Amino acid sequence: MNNDPDHETSSKLDDLERRLNAIEQKNRRKETDHAESEAGAGKGYQALGELLGGIFIGLGAGWLSDEYLHTRPFGIIVGAIVGLVAGVYAVARSGRR
Repeated sequence: MNNDPDHETSSKLDDLERRLNAIEQKNRRKETDHAESEAGAGKGYQALGELLGGIFIGLGAGWLSDEYLHTRPFGIIVGAIVGLVAGVYAVARSGRR
């Protein structure tokens, strides 16, 4: 057995350094996981915005055609369908990127 105080201190410092490195690696993994989940949420919100935007724009165009062309209710029905198709297309296009 070595009762040298320098050896004992060195051993404790090495142990402390190993534990600190393990904690830092664990924190880096958590930060990476958190960043990936935020990126996924951003893509989801983008898809939702594109889909709802297409539907509302189609509904608005259909309503306008109903008001000015007196085609009630066909304009809003066609507008909703065209808006839905455009929204789904926009989501599919951005999903391929």
